[in-house]
Amino acid sequence: MKFQMLGVVALSIVGVAGTANAADLTPTEIVNRHVSSGGNVDAIMADYADDAVVLQQGRAFQGKEAIRGLFENMFKRPAGAPAPSAPPPGAGNGGPPKMNVTKVWEEGDVGFMTWEMGPMKATEEFIVRGGKIQVQTIFMSGPPAGGPTSH
Repeated sequence: MKFQMLGVVALSIVGVAGTANAADLTPTEIVNRHVSSGGNVDAIMADYADDAVVLQQGRAFQGKEAIRGLFENMFKRPAGAPAPSAPPPGAGNGGPPKMNVTKVWEEGDVGFMTWEMGPMKATEEFIVRGGKIQVQTIFMSGPPAGGPTSH
């Protein structure tokens, strides 16, 4: 009985320590882990709080289920295909070709990332609390879908 109780206490301590370690990650570390996911939606989703919100192009994706749908659509692959492996350093996040992350930094509990892909440029902001992304905003600029129009 004594050993069983010690085992339960030890498991409780390990569980709390594991949670504390995730909570100790800085916003920059969370953003870098997010970028290095290689398009693996499960790895990406591990960084979000259950009630997280992603704001992108006039749309709000609220909660993990909606956010997962956003990333599954973004990183579509054939059914049964394995998740992509992480890209080499500096090679982007496994998303669309030629995505180049230009800078990652933080200010307080907010992580920032800038990236470009051809004529498109973007800034993403991540409010991180307790080691989880609470809010992510994505601001993009570039030509409209379908390319520029002539007048």
